Amino acid sequence: MHLTEYVFHRIRELGVGHTFGIPGDFVLPVYAVQEEVGMPTVVCAHEPGVGFAADAYARFRGLGVALVTYGPGALNTLNPVACAYAEQSPLLVISGGPEVALRRPDLHLHHVVKTFESQLRIYREVTVDAAILDDPATAPAMIDRVLSQVVRSKRPGYLEIPRDLVRAQVAEPVGRLSLTAWDRNFSAGALEEATHEIAALLAAARRPVLYVGVGVRRHALTETMVDLAERLKLPVVTDLLGKASFPESHPQFAGIYMGALGDSRIRELVDGSDCVLGVGVLLTDLGTGFWTQRIDPGARVMIGHDHVEVRHHVYHDLPLPRVVGAILAGATQSDRAAPRFAGDTGDWPVMGASTANVEPPTAEFPVIGGDDSRSTSRVVRTADVIAALRGLDQSRYSFVADVGDSWFIGLEIRADVFVAAGYYSSMGFAMPAALGAGIAEPSRRPFVLVGDGAFQMTGTELATLVDQGLRPIVLLLNNGGYGMLEAVDRPRAYYERESWDYLAMARALGAQGERATSADELAGALTRAQDAPGAYVIETMTARDDCSPVMARIRAHLKTARSAPVAL
Repeated sequence: MHLTEYVFHRIRELGVGHTFGIPGDFVLPVYAVQEEVGMPTVVCAHEPGVGFAADAYARFRGLGVALVTYGPGALNTLNPVACAYAEQSPLLVISGGPEVALRRPDLHLHHVVKTFESQLRIYREVTVDAAILDDPATAPAMIDRVLSQVVRSKRPGYLEIPRDLVRAQVAEPVGRLSLTAWDRNFSAGALEEATHEIAALLAAARRPVLYVGVGVRRHALTETMVDLAERLKLPVVTDLLGKASFPESHPQFAGIYMGALGDSRIRELVDGSDCVLGVGVLLTDLGTGFWTQRIDPGARVMIGHDHVEVRHHVYHDLPLPRVVGAILAGATQSDRAAPRFAGDTGDWPVMGASTANVEPPTAEFPVIGGDDSRSTSRVVRTADVIAALRGLDQSRYSFVADVGDSWFIGLEIRADVFVAAGYYSSMGFAMPAALGAGIAEPSRRPFVLVGDGAFQMTGTELATLVDQGLRPIVLLLNNGGYGMLEAVDRPRAYYERESWDYLAMARALGAQGERATSADELAGALTRAQDAPGAYVIETMTARDDCSPVMARIRAHLKTARSAPVAL
């Protein structure tokens, strides 16, 4: 077996069925091997799309792989890798590289930035492990080490394959890749003590709550959380990044907890609890409502990736899956009545914001390009967008949202599958992420929520979705600029964007499309999109001064914070 065969053998062993990439001269020999071993690659339009697509694939399948060339290819992929690191997504970047024999200071090869190791050093800042496979004798161990780190830590990794070692002979794989070393090195005594203390808190609690975070999804523990919630009859909330880590169609799901920025009923449910059991929660600024959480420290349990906080002390080196498994094993069926938040009245919203309270737009928005036969001054209210999305059969879709109001609108719908780059908040995530989602989970149709600014960054990946036979529905919210920035700041000329002819662009990329300028037109467009045999773009005209309930709360919070006196 040669070196590159070894790499593909291991990633296939970990459940990878596709890679994402763009060919380039230093990585062409790797692509040739990939073709020989029968591993298909999805060729994207630009390397940022490669990274975001592989990241989304990883969120579904447990590992995603980006295959790029040295220099421009790998460095173009850097921002999506940083996003994956911040959001705990196991993404592996495989880069081609210059020949070992040519790595001399007196030789200046194209694509080299400063030194031959510059790219490796840069990637070490955004990965859990990174290596150049420059020695066939050590390559298998290095490949296994990096992959193990990526899968165990749920963070990106980097492997660089020099061109002259692509087919270098290496030792055969020894058994399956070991992923249990981290899991074996914990203290059984600490695990027993922590779980006993957690069990005692839960047993004594009158108002316990299960608080689910993104770590649950990363460790594939959603079904375990459902079992635990049902056995203990717990109401369930998620954090912002953990949306859909617990199925939102489940009757015990209450909503998303965001401190003062979220639903007041959900805030009371959590802040008033005498035992908050947090699992895999990542406490971010926006997710905590800019630190407005008021969970009682004496009632708080937080089970992290590798530690447990119980009230005022910490147990270190306890793997999250082990802790959750031990809690479930010791949990007995509760005799309390199971809470219900969905299916009884149908009016407990995800974020708790009535769409009736969303202010209508106060300014007209000019329509430029596309089908000008309709009125050029009408817009769709954000409340109408939310209402239309709530009417969808969510079981048919993988919802993928970009940043800003596209994301915040997505928070208002119940979805069992929802992907967004909310913490790192990089614009341009959604279109390529829909590609990764569609390849990873073909039984669900990608449903994309994206603003016009983000679409202008990576919207050409629509052609890649079409090439792959996927049928995304793209709800393109066109407010003519960077609406979120304007909402948290004020109107400025540099937030405005020229409106492209998005419908002509959709047709050029192989999709159908239409424009919606009213609630009725949006409803009709969604019906036609659901029946369409291929990709469908709905350009939905909105106004920048009309926003989602969450965005309105953020705007109000920041306005208050800016006007508050500075403490000296």
